[in-house]
Amino acid sequence: LSIIIMVSVHCAQANAQQPQRFFPDDLQQHGKITLSPGFTPDGKTIYFAQSECTPIGPCPQRLKKAVLTTDGWSQPELVKLPVDARTDWPAVTPDGNTLVFSWSAPREDYQNLDIIENFDLYTLDLTKPGSVPVPIYGADINRPRAGEIKTRRYFHNESYSSVTAAGDLYFMTERIDGFGERDIYVAKAGDDGRYQMAVPLPEPINSKQRDDGVWVDSSGTVMLLTYPNRGGQGGADLFISILHNGEWIEPRNSGADINSPYADFAGRLTPDKKSIVFTSDRPFLGQAEGLLQVWVADIPEEIIRLIPVP
Repeated sequence: LSIIIMVSVHCAQANAQQPQRFFPDDLQQHGKITLSPGFTPDGKTIYFAQSECTPIGPCPQRLKKAVLTTDGWSQPELVKLPVDARTDWPAVTPDGNTLVFSWSAPREDYQNLDIIENFDLYTLDLTKPGSVPVPIYGADINRPRAGEIKTRRYFHNESYSSVTAAGDLYFMTERIDGFGERDIYVAKAGDDGRYQMAVPLPEPINSKQRDDGVWVDSSGTVMLLTYPNRGGQGGADLFISILHNGEWIEPRNSGADINSPYADFAGRLTPDKKSIVFTSDRPFLGQAEGLLQVWVADIPEEIIRLIPVP
């Protein structure tokens, strides 16, 4: 495993040593819950979920888009969806053609089920203006949050999706028949173009406790994930794992230069793989802890050494 030496040009603020909020003025983060974006492969467009207020529950949480300009990021533009339902954690496929995200819109095929709110994984074709989101069918990827589990913790809410260049889908959910409390799943790409059955990853990725906030890079060899209970700075910490000889190695804490005593989660590397962008509820500029904002930091050298060269 070799060191990647790349120059971060646009995605992070210049010379960022300690975490900083990710372009808070450009993305209009002030007073709004803003979640980690998904980058297009060229790094010039981001998609992200943002509320219109706080706290997270009763506030509309909509899908937005911003484009890189010579002066920073453009003013966030609302991505119009057919139903104004809450969105979460968008990611762009490695070919740049499809957005995969979590959405709580009511589904016609669930209309006879006892559901309060249910997040499923959807795809949105970015190549065709006016496209509408389509739920991912089959392979036991989406399950309805219905009946006796409709108000239990995070059961059957599918979220934190990412797709590799090989077509494998990674995501997080909570299931009675899962590995632990919350688990990271993968649905491998089949030869017929359809997903194979979604299965929870084995140890050391999943445990009997909460394993959360997964993102996998396009090569399918770098995983960022979040644990609240495997040591570190406190709250929830960002970890990294590398695929080595076909198996994910023991996740390593990203360190005190990135993590804080607060909740730090939903990390993803910028396309140049020089910076990490994540969500945190840490305090800033007199703002008390609790407001979820997007942050960015340089990747520590000891973590860069783990990242395989393409």
